Amino acid sequence: MSTKLKLNILSPERKLVSGLLVDSVTLPTTEGQIQILPGHAAIMGQLTTGILRYDGAEGSKKFEAAAISTGFFEVNDDDVTVLAETIELGKEIDRGRATAAFAKAQQILVESELDEHAFKKYQLKLERALIRQQVAAHVGDHTDRE
Repeated sequence: MSTKLKLNILSPERKLVSGLLVDSVTLPTTEGQIQILPGHAAIMGQLTTGILRYDGAEGSKKFEAAAISTGFFEVNDDDVTVLAETIELGKEIDRGRATAAFAKAQQILVESELDEHAFKKYQLKLERALIRQQVAAHVGDHTDRE
């Protein structure tokens, strides 16, 4: 049994991570949050908007976090592949822009008379903006400790 996972993260626009050796991967799935460790059973699943986290990349004690939206994942023989519709690594997130997007979506939800479709759209925008802020905060908090 391997002591590491091989992580691949892809989106339609780019390949973010390819064959990165990590200790664990935590994913937001439609069934709830799941943590993948070496030796995990083969599994496929659907991702939901949330925070993807991977620990121990290349022997480091650090973790990396990313904000993702819908997609799919597969685990097979300690290979973890994540296919996300959108993904932003924590270090790529502009905190100010995420905060502004959150405030704008919140304002539209409170002040506007939206039909059901528009309401769900802005609810998702609000959720994504909140997650982006959380991921950016993790990066800032982690950087401050080093």
